[in-house]
Amino acid sequence: MFLSTVESEHEVEIDEASGLPKVLIYRGADGNFSTNLKAEISVEINGSEVRAPTGGIEYLDTKTLKNCVSNGALISKETPKGRVFSQPIDIQGLKARINYLFAIHGPAVEISIELLEQKSILVRELTLAIKFDLESGKWQANIPGNGLKANVPLSDISDSTGISPLGGLRGSSGVAHLSCSTHSLVMWCVNDIEIPQILFQGNSNQSAEMTIKSGFASDLSVITTIEVPLIALELMTENWSQFPSIFDNWLRSKGISSPSNPPSWVKRAMLFEAQIGFSVFSQVNKYGPYPEVSDLIADLDRIKSLGFTCIQVMPKQPYPSYNVHDYWNIDVSYGSKSEMQRLVQEAHKREIRVILDVLLHGVLDKEIIRIAADGVRSGPFQALIQSETDDSFSSDVKDWQNYLVAWSRHIIDFEPYWSAGSPDKTDLEDQHPDWFYRFSNGDIAGVYTKAFDVRNAKWRNYFTDGMKFLVQELDIDGFRFDAPTYNDFHNWAPWARYRAGASALACTGLFEDMRPVFKKIKPDFLFYTEPSGHSLRRSMDLNYNYDEQWLVTALANPAVRKPWGVSCGRDIARWMADRDSLLPRGSMTAHHIDSHDTFWWPSWGKKWRREQFGLKMTQLLTAIFASLPGPFMMFIGGEEGIEELLPKLSKLKESRAYQHGEVHWWVEESVDQDLFGISYFDSNGGISVLVNTSPNEISGTLPINTKVLGVEQLVGNVEIKGNDFSLEAYAAVVINHKVGQ
Repeated sequence: MFLSTVESEHEVEIDEASGLPKVLIYRGADGNFSTNLKAEISVEINGSEVRAPTGGIEYLDTKTLKNCVSNGALISKETPKGRVFSQPIDIQGLKARINYLFAIHGPAVEISIELLEQKSILVRELTLAIKFDLESGKWQANIPGNGLKANVPLSDISDSTGISPLGGLRGSSGVAHLSCSTHSLVMWCVNDIEIPQILFQGNSNQSAEMTIKSGFASDLSVITTIEVPLIALELMTENWSQFPSIFDNWLRSKGISSPSNPPSWVKRAMLFEAQIGFSVFSQVNKYGPYPEVSDLIADLDRIKSLGFTCIQVMPKQPYPSYNVHDYWNIDVSYGSKSEMQRLVQEAHKREIRVILDVLLHGVLDKEIIRIAADGVRSGPFQALIQSETDDSFSSDVKDWQNYLVAWSRHIIDFEPYWSAGSPDKTDLEDQHPDWFYRFSNGDIAGVYTKAFDVRNAKWRNYFTDGMKFLVQELDIDGFRFDAPTYNDFHNWAPWARYRAGASALACTGLFEDMRPVFKKIKPDFLFYTEPSGHSLRRSMDLNYNYDEQWLVTALANPAVRKPWGVSCGRDIARWMADRDSLLPRGSMTAHHIDSHDTFWWPSWGKKWRREQFGLKMTQLLTAIFASLPGPFMMFIGGEEGIEELLPKLSKLKESRAYQHGEVHWWVEESVDQDLFGISYFDSNGGISVLVNTSPNEISGTLPINTKVLGVEQLVGNVEIKGNDFSLEAYAAVVINHKVGQ
């Protein structure tokens, strides 16, 4: 059975037995192409709920339904988005519909599944596995923002690789673009209600596979119908270089765009992450750079001299750490209220802004701390707690083993401090029982806090009022929202079970509502968060760069490189250019190589990049990441050994070309592969940063007709003759130049 509309150049042949897609066809003036598909939907249902060893909820004794059978006549209807064809199906007794939307705007065909009301069925997970058999040709894959370099031969992706979804921590566009010499196939996971887990794999036999574990869950007895977005597909003649402008239209058709009013100061900012108190590692090692707020105040002049223009104050360590105690209790949450006020005043005198790291994932009490710690002691990672751990964000997005070991150690390290500061039981549990995640039996769920359900309107008001209080009392300049999607598990509370997986991303609506409120208070106020995905970029001026951290390790440690990963400076420039090309317009990323996140999870003695890779490589990595578009951030202590470098990079960010110029990435084949290069050009001139990532000298020529006006050596030595340059091994330089002679 073939589905088509007069508005579309695409057709879908669906399997009459299953109702699932069988062939995707493109018929255009520029050619006819098709791709055979083999799709399977599986639904995990019922079973019992238990707390997972590392928090959240896992399921026991579930049943998996797989056999999908057509169960009625095809239905067609017009919608504002386009024509939808709905095929009723039965999945071993589960009633549903497969919907095929031929979109007027956006990707050609969007496939979703619509589940129908049914008694006694709890859907615990819904998964789409789809295999694409491609026409003969040399196919290449581009999956921007993920663990692959550009233009990877499809046959080289011999292992499954994770793709970060729109709402993911290491988020991305969620797009996989495959192309041969004549046409391309684009796959896009469009769900931004849940946080799916996506795996992609290429094969040597001209095929590719994508598995989307949706994160969806629902009690079907409390709904009439409920729809789960699965995947959008399109065949096109445009190649990868032509795709970003098409994807920009797709984003706008979904209402995905970045705010148009970011703070005037943020693009050139140098962010200094400051910790008050001490953190604990393996119970015996303590790190406490600023015991009290007064110690941070005393260091302001040094911070200023290093080029930092904004201080990000972490929650006080070790209590309450990255947990909620009481938003209105500044003394416990950050340090002495009067000293915090003085910190902001003294920082502002030095033209340094101050932002607060704030939490929303859950509240601490002795009960939940004991549950979390007991879960670690009886769980699978107890025996590994003393084992060596590395940077948790250098691995594939699918691999969380390193993090879970380090997280388990962290819980045991902080348990006595958290317990000592917490009440036996939070008052909020009795006062506002509907503010929390729940198991079906009514028990509160959480990772290591009692998890807040951000969907709750009254909780949103509570949080917003708390943030207003902090602004009014401290005169701060912005927030960094820590881990807003941390509770990435299901909520089976009575009010949430119709769509139990939707709470994790409910923060997106909260932030979109909050933004105009705080912009009215302070027009230059900063909204900044951890997740890198497009869903959070709707409301944020600035997002973290978890997605970039694997590049640090791949460049600095050849032993971990994969055939499909980056291996040189030019690869990194190309990866950055491609990732940025699919971001919503106006998006900004804060770049770092050392943050409290990269510091906390590795074992003691190899927490800093200088300990992992040596000082020279750390200098080169700093030069690369600080020269990228957007702010640069660093955790207190990360500046050791690069004190002379940081002010030079701050000066770079103050240049007119950097702030207002057009970005040029040095990705041409003529550029030496070991050279990382980025330039910024405006009508008056330009500024370029060149970094030699190899042990050999590199020579080259500036990419356009320019006159060199000045040279700032960052690392090592450089020689300039006219427009020609020569960089010694492991050297970095800033070149100021004027367009034309």
